[in-house]
Amino acid sequence: VDSAVEAARRREGPQVAGWVNAVLRRVDRRREYWLQAVPTGPDSLYNLAVRYSHPPWLVRRLARNISPDILEKFLAWNNRRPRVNLRINPFRAEVIEIVASLANVGIPARRSPIDPQYVILEHHGDPAHLDPVRNGRAVVQDQAQGLPSRIAAPWPGERVLDLCAAPGGKTGHLAELCVRSRIVATDKSVERLCLVDEMVSRLAYGNVTVKPFEDVLTGKERFDCVLVDAPCTGVGVLARRPDLRWRLRPDDIPRMAAVQLQLLRYAAERVAVGGRIIYSTCSVMPEENGEVVAKFLSEHRGFREVPAGDFLPPGTADANGRLNLLGPEIGGDGVFAVRLARRG
Repeated sequence: VDSAVEAARRREGPQVAGWVNAVLRRVDRRREYWLQAVPTGPDSLYNLAVRYSHPPWLVRRLARNISPDILEKFLAWNNRRPRVNLRINPFRAEVIEIVASLANVGIPARRSPIDPQYVILEHHGDPAHLDPVRNGRAVVQDQAQGLPSRIAAPWPGERVLDLCAAPGGKTGHLAELCVRSRIVATDKSVERLCLVDEMVSRLAYGNVTVKPFEDVLTGKERFDCVLVDAPCTGVGVLARRPDLRWRLRPDDIPRMAAVQLQLLRYAAERVAVGGRIIYSTCSVMPEENGEVVAKFLSEHRGFREVPAGDFLPPGTADANGRLNLLGPEIGGDGVFAVRLARRG
């Protein structure tokens, strides 16, 4: 309330600030009433949008592909307070060791049922201040966001390109999954690529090289695996970015889909014959996921989609062998990923 009143005062002056203060104080006095209030108008989707605090246009878009009961669960899931997930660096610590050390400082933690390399914390402070994170034994990353790296499944001796590497979470995961693979990390944003470089140096990933984006695109090197963790609207991670739902606009979806398709085209030029592209997003919008994949495959007859289920934990792949989760199913973020193989 105080922050909102101060913002109103700076923007509109003391009279508007007083009005904002009066309204919000009254709402606060009847907090439970407003939390339980249910709109009763004839437009059920608008009612859902109001009840779960989402833009009506976004709820209508989601309703095209999600059944009403699942849609309501997804909207409610976006309003949760997300748990902190840590990916344990297997070369610096054991999961059981990290769980015990956190318990010693009063932070309950448990091994993820989805991926044994992760722990889930009952903790809502800044995870950067946790000892395992500060000393490089663990990295903050949602368990769902580690699954695309599992699909990549690097092998010893393979050359792997992380095309959209910043801020470096998946790059580090790839490095940990196979220390005998050679990973090149790049990103179109020079500023954000610096974060990757800092992370690689701090955690001493000896099998990772950070290169400028233009150097990778203009170079002649081909890779056995290219990970395209594409920039997206982020509709699968709205709980972690509460402001995002109100900043998104309907035209952001096709705009991001065009960027994603172009990145896949770049990846196709860099992958070796017999190699693979892993395409992933943290969106749940079909226009950014399945439709982008379909457009890419229609342009590139030398590629085919292959099921990724063999690389994923049980129950996380859909009927088509894709990673396609809203988030509540596994208690994590929404995520999409497919495996695209280049024909030999």
